[in-house]
Amino acid sequence: MESLLKRLEIRHLRLIRAIASSGSLSAAASGLHLTQSALSHQLKVLEETLAISLFYRHGKKMVITPAGQRVLEAAGTIFDELTAMHDDLNNLKRGNDVCIRLATECYTSFHWLPRIIPLYQQQYPDVRIQLQPEISNNLCQQLESGELDIAIRMSPSAGKFTNHLLFNDDIVVVMSPDHALARSDSVQPAQLLDQHLLLYPSGKSRLLRAMFNDAQISKLNVTEMPLTEAVLEWCSASLGITLMARWAVKRWSDAGDVVLRSLNVEWANRHWHAVTLKQDMPPYLQDFIDLLKAHPPSDPR
Repeated sequence: MESLLKRLEIRHLRLIRAIASSGSLSAAASGLHLTQSALSHQLKVLEETLAISLFYRHGKKMVITPAGQRVLEAAGTIFDELTAMHDDLNNLKRGNDVCIRLATECYTSFHWLPRIIPLYQQQYPDVRIQLQPEISNNLCQQLESGELDIAIRMSPSAGKFTNHLLFNDDIVVVMSPDHALARSDSVQPAQLLDQHLLLYPSGKSRLLRAMFNDAQISKLNVTEMPLTEAVLEWCSASLGITLMARWAVKRWSDAGDVVLRSLNVEWANRHWHAVTLKQDMPPYLQDFIDLLKAHPPSDPR
């Protein structure tokens, strides 16, 4: 079998199809732009390779044998697959009928990304962008398994991944203008210990463990809230405070509904990356990442 696959070529399948379709060597040779003697020689070599006759010779007429019919059927399947593959590759190069699956570690990114998608679809109208808010943990594992195409993370990933720096942002403390902590320009982590904290479920553990030990965390008053609008409504009503990216609450702070104070920790300044598998990227994917870089969340355009 392996020896046959090494010797059987696409040109042999074209030969079988041309002879079966035309019924003669001369017509098939003309269609394949070969001399009749060259085509006859190729058919003879092929039949010797397969050790079976593919056509009956009746004068100048060629009649396909059962063995030839089987090869012809296989050739049809192979050519159909090759045509489909060619079309798929062209679609991938053009970005047609393609879906970019995207997830992020931070829920607030889903308020930034929808602004980018219409800009991108002006160039790639047939590419679908699928935001997956249910995936916020183990993003690199999802990339490896093929469940994601892009993961937006706060830190780069080593190994088999490529990291594309998108933008920098900073975490701020968000509160009502009437809150006691609003009297200071910045907030120390220790000042959060006796506060009612409103945090995203996905970011709760990471944020708290960056500031406090287990004993301190166990005594904190924390309410998990997955929706940005709900968190900010509660903050505005003096029902708690939160930690959030400055750009994500800019509209609320500009309106005077909440005030922002710097958080005095080194990690409050973050570097966001679009993480992909380390491989050649199709143009439609690279162009999407370039657009993310060109329009960071703080960009009002």
